[in-house]
Amino acid sequence: MIILAYLFVLLWEEAHGWGFKNGIFHNSIWLEQAAGVYHREARSGKYKLTYAEAKAVCEYEGGQLATYKQLEAARKIAKECGGVFTDPKQIFKSPGFPNEYEDNQICYWHIRLKYGQRIHLSFLDFDLEDDPACLADYVEIYDSYDDVHGFVGRYCGDELPEDIVSTGNVMTLKFLSDASVTAGGFQIKYVAVDPLSKSSQGKNTSTTSTGNKNFLAGRFSHL
Repeated sequence: MIILAYLFVLLWEEAHGWGFKNGIFHNSIWLEQAAGVYHREARSGKYKLTYAEAKAVCEYEGGQLATYKQLEAARKIAKECGGVFTDPKQIFKSPGFPNEYEDNQICYWHIRLKYGQRIHLSFLDFDLEDDPACLADYVEIYDSYDDVHGFVGRYCGDELPEDIVSTGNVMTLKFLSDASVTAGGFQIKYVAVDPLSKSSQGKNTSTTSTGNKNFLAGRFSHL
């Protein structure tokens, strides 16, 4: 009985330490409404969820423990959409690119480089549903490892956004599509840059604009 109580306390503290906020949390990914379950990221880059961990999370969050089918659906979605990148350079695409993406997509890409490096983000192709307020289909960029802090901007339409340089070694991109119109999607490239290199010497600016560029913007760097 004492051992069980001790294990429960450990799991409870671990669940509390995960810090769930708005569907994304440090070193883990919540697939929001896609499958309704949590996935905990392993150090190997794969996703695993034990029964004890799932139960602890659900008790902490007041939710229901996922079924086997829900877990399998979540694993499938995680493979098809989003990811975690640690390579010094990478190109990633919207689901199905160069074909049109599907309705009701929610994808997160997390970039995590070596300490001291910065991220130079470039848009190679960009074609999302055009909406003056960017409320339908959009890409959001955050200068952090979650979608809570460091908001950079929200982008939609078919105009290529300007290059962005992070202030640190992490960055998050979120792609969301609604249930109406789809479009061609996007290709985005990033490369690691040394903080002393010329390509990382951008000016931090703050702007607000509307239309197919972004309807909200935070701190970011232009090249």
